[in-house]
Amino acid sequence: MASCHRIPQRMLKKTQLPAPALPSCTCARNSPSSRTFTLSTRLDVRPPPIVKLRAQRTPQTPPLPSSSSSSSSSKAQPLDVLVNQRKWPLFGAGIFALCAGLYLSSVLTSSLKDTSAAPSCTCTSPSPAAQPPPTGLPSTLDLTNPTTAATTAQAFDKSLAVPEWLMGITSLRQSLASRARGHVLEVAVGTGRNLAYYDWSEVVSLSQDEAEARAQRERERVRKLLDQHRLGGPTVREQLDRSGSLEGEVLSFTGVDVSGEMMGVARDRIRETVPGLRRIMRKRRLEPMPRLGVDQVGEGGMPVVEALDGRVRLVIGDAVRGLPPPPPLPAAGSSDPPAKYDTIIQTFGLCSVADPGTLLANMAAKLQPDTGRIILLEHGRGHYSWLNRRLDKSAPKHFQKYGCWWNRDIEQIVHEATEKVPGLEVVEVERPLWFQFGTTLLIELRVKTQQNREQG
Repeated sequence: MASCHRIPQRMLKKTQLPAPALPSCTCARNSPSSRTFTLSTRLDVRPPPIVKLRAQRTPQTPPLPSSSSSSSSSKAQPLDVLVNQRKWPLFGAGIFALCAGLYLSSVLTSSLKDTSAAPSCTCTSPSPAAQPPPTGLPSTLDLTNPTTAATTAQAFDKSLAVPEWLMGITSLRQSLASRARGHVLEVAVGTGRNLAYYDWSEVVSLSQDEAEARAQRERERVRKLLDQHRLGGPTVREQLDRSGSLEGEVLSFTGVDVSGEMMGVARDRIRETVPGLRRIMRKRRLEPMPRLGVDQVGEGGMPVVEALDGRVRLVIGDAVRGLPPPPPLPAAGSSDPPAKYDTIIQTFGLCSVADPGTLLANMAAKLQPDTGRIILLEHGRGHYSWLNRRLDKSAPKHFQKYGCWWNRDIEQIVHEATEKVPGLEVVEVERPLWFQFGTTLLIELRVKTQQNREQG
């Protein structure tokens, strides 16, 4: 019994067990088998740390693959959901990046071609006096063979489709045509790249005999709406009373260009664009288009298309020498024919004429005072000097290919014209298409009467 008592004392000193382990020893005195029980229980005190260590290690190793797989699956699922939810914005961003890449590559390729083609050009800023005078058409289209010229004009027109779409010019043409109203004159109509964006519904309806009364009733309804709901204000009502049309409504259209070859493409395009012209116009002209200098076109030009009671016209003429008057047709609700145009549009024309100031003066002389608008879409010098130097360097090559000087300061030309032409003033100057760095200009002008100038 004494030995049984000494064993727990040694075990307690070595293992330093807490006090609650003593009752197990006192219980061992009462039975002969307690020694074995006590030894087994006292000797089994050390394994728990090992068991604990195993218990800590065993749950750590198996969860590693399961946690990685769950994390990968949790990451894959939100990515799929994100792509599915934003597939259209991502698709649009991809298309934009593709277009930007194509545009930049085309600009870079054109720049490299210009540099390699004209290495001897050391001029950095050619003066206007040193520049060859533009004739209004590319030199590649100034051919003596009419058949080759017509084919070249069609190829020239097709070559502009993709670059204009990439550069945003196509959307600007649509916006430009949507602002036209009343009797419209388009100067430098070229191959007619704006024709598809005009609203021809009023032109077609007014050319029909039975539609006059219907058009008049429609305008009376618009007047009542403006008075009842006060839409627009007095300026809109005044414009409606003067021209019988609102913004976007074209009552007549006259297109002028100096190139007979390009006018041939415009004739085919207007025949396909205006409803009803395919029934009354031949697919091809029986006689070739007249050419300036050969047929001695007069100051007002020579009409080559007159359709729908003269409301749709194409005229070959030099806009610097003079512009044709509006068609002698009264507007709806009026018995007097228009003396001047309500809207004059020109796209990339000031860079293609020898005297842009005279051209602006001619347009101002044909514009309805106060309510009429001249809308110009041009390209010229931009915001940055490095870009303007690049334009100056490649200007001769560009002129040889397209017949225009794209390094002209268009805004300065317009402001100089406003100082010389009485009543001509700038309404708004925009430089859209930020990626063009200010080289594309959208300018709106008007001519104020003497009375309004004194009041203003």
